[in-house]
Amino acid sequence: MPDDYPVTRRAIERVDEWLMALASPLLPLKQIPAGPPEANGFQWAFPEQTERALCIGKAVRMVSGIRVALMLADKGYIAECGTILRTVSDFANEIFSICEGCRTGAPTTAQRKFVEQYFTPMAKDPDEYDRQERENWVTRDQLLAAHSRWATEIKGDPNHVRKVFRFLAHAYDKFVHGAYITAMELYDGRTRTFMLRGLESHNKRRAYKQATASKLLEVLTALVMMAQVSNMSALAEDISRTAVELYGSGELTGDSIETDPAS
Repeated sequence: MPDDYPVTRRAIERVDEWLMALASPLLPLKQIPAGPPEANGFQWAFPEQTERALCIGKAVRMVSGIRVALMLADKGYIAECGTILRTVSDFANEIFSICEGCRTGAPTTAQRKFVEQYFTPMAKDPDEYDRQERENWVTRDQLLAAHSRWATEIKGDPNHVRKVFRFLAHAYDKFVHGAYITAMELYDGRTRTFMLRGLESHNKRRAYKQATASKLLEVLTALVMMAQVSNMSALAEDISRTAVELYGSGELTGDSIETDPAS
C-alpha cells in the first residue's frame, strides 16, 4: 500500500467502523419479497423508512465510494476517480441536508419529499415504467440550500457558500458526463496515445489524491452530523478529531507533499 497521504489513509481505514456504529440500531435488515412470485426472491430492506435509514443508505455508498476513489487515484485512473468523487460529494451533501432537517425539527418541503422519493419502489419492468407519471425529483440545488442556511447560522457568507458548492458540483459533473476536457486529460503527447491504463504522471495522481482527501472531509462532516442527530456524542467527537487532523494535515491543499517538476 502507498504511504503518502497518511492522514487520509488512516481516516479511510476507520470510516467503516464509524458507519457500522451508526447503522447498528437498524440491523439486522429484513427480507421483503422481490421479483416474480414463483422465483421466491427477496431483497434486503431497512426496518423503517425514515430520515435515519436514508442517511445510513447514502452513507454506505459514500464510505464505499471514498475508499474506491483513493484506490483509483493511486493507480492513475483519474477520470474514474473524479466520477466516484462526484457521487461521494452528492451523498455527503444529501446527508447534510437531511440531518439539518432532523436537527431543526422543521424539515423543508424538499427534504421531506427527498426522503419520500428515496423509498419509492422502482418500476418492475419497462411497461410499468412507461405508464408512470414523470416525477419531479428534488434537485441538488434545493438540498444544497441547507449549506447556505448553515452559513447564515454561523455568521458566514451564504452566497459565497452557495456559489462554491454549485461550482464544484458543476466541475465534477464533467467526469460523469464524459466532458471533452476529461478525455483530453488522458492524452500523452510524448507517445501520442491515450493513457487508458492509468496516468503515469505522479503529480497528476497526487492532484487526485488531494481531491480525494478534500472529499473525505465532506464524508467526515456528514458522519459527524449523523452522529449528532443520533445523540451519539462520543462518536461525533471521535470523528470530529479525525476531521480536524485531516484539515490541518496539508493533505487537502498539497502543502505536505513534495512535487516532482519532471512528472
